This record gives sequence, structure tokens and C-alpha cells, in this order.
Amino acid sequence: MKTKIINTIQQWAPEAARLIPDLDNLDDAIADYLLLHKLAEVCSQKICSGLEDELERVQEIAKVINLLYQGGNQYTRNAIENEFLTALSFDESPGSLKKHLDLFPIELRKGYIKTILEN
Repeated sequence: MKTKIINTIQQWAPEAARLIPDLDNLDDAIADYLLLHKLAEVCSQKICSGLEDELERVQEIAKVINLLYQGGNQYTRNAIENEFLTALSFDESPGSLKKHLDLFPIELRKGYIKTILEN
């Protein structure tokens, strides 16, 4: 049975789901974490491109992740912090922080700042 994370990302960000060819054969927890990490990589590439339409897509993805984060249980929140937000924070610098925060909904910004401070 697919998890809420898997179903949501496959529906709203299929470009990340397509990067994992045998997703359906993986353990659900592994698939959740791997999918969130791949989605962060996709977002990171789009942010680095600097293209307006790519940045808008990152904002759309961030809204979907925010919905999962806000409505999710502790497992979902931890998975998002550990794989999505942490992976994005690796590219962070003082000069890019404001730009990156502007891409996230207000609620997700708190989780992102928390993730940066913990790592």
C-alpha cells in the first residue's frame, strides 16, 4: 500500500517519482525517504537554474510539501525534515537564505530554519 507521501509526490511532482524506476518494489519507509530526497535534488537543480518558471515550480512543490508537513504525523514531519529540507539546506549560504525562504510557505520556513540550525 502506498503512503500519503508517495501518493502525493507521484501526483503533484511526477518528475521526482520518475527518477526512481522500481519505487513500487521498495519498502514504504525507504521509498518515502528516497522520494523526498530526489524531490529535494529536483528542487535544488531548479533553484540553481535561476529561471523564473523553474523557481515557480519550486514554489508549487514547496506548497505540496508544506501541506504534507502541516497535516502529517510525526513520521511524515521527520521524513520531510530529514530528507527534503536537509538536502536543500546543504546548498545554503548566508547570501541565498532569504531567496530560499521566499520560495517556501511561511509554515514550512520554520521547519527549514530548524533543520539548518540542527545541522
